[in-house]
Amino acid sequence: MRTTSFRILLLSSLALLTTGCDSLFFIEAEAEEICKTERDLSFPAALPLTVNVERSFTFPLGDFADPLPEETDVETELRLRLFEVTADTDLSGVERASVSVRQPGSNDTHVIGEYTRTSTAPTRTIQLTSTGTVDLLDLAREPELEFIFDARGTLPSEDWSAAVRACAGVKAHANYFDLVF
Repeated sequence: MRTTSFRILLLSSLALLTTGCDSLFFIEAEAEEICKTERDLSFPAALPLTVNVERSFTFPLGDFADPLPEETDVETELRLRLFEVTADTDLSGVERASVSVRQPGSNDTHVIGEYTRTSTAPTRTIQLTSTGTVDLLDLAREPELEFIFDARGTLPSEDWSAAVRACAGVKAHANYFDLVF
């Protein structure tokens, strides 16, 4: 009787593996919102014919990846929740802006937020909206990321500073069968 039960269990397991049901077994970690505020980021005065300014800063993930096993590939989803720039000068000349993410030391960037001017009224704050979830393999293993803010248009002609607040949600997913087999 035990031999029959063992054979049934073995055949059932084999059937699950051959039909692609390995996606039923996974490990997942999620941080709904990680935020960072950078105060007093300085930007240079725009010289004549200058059309863009770029500034980068690190964004911490902390120990987010600790529960994830080291031996397997991890699919990571990153979604921008908030990216707001508040300056000490008028930003109404900024026509477009974007925020991208990359792993420190990498040149490979992924746009995660965008802004397009809708009014010429004076404003000191611009808020970028999410472009959707970005899937990046093994992104969660990094303790921090680099966010790159790029603004285009008629930029302030004097030195200026801004506070930047960024919030992002991160989800990581690892296939359990990569660990077992």
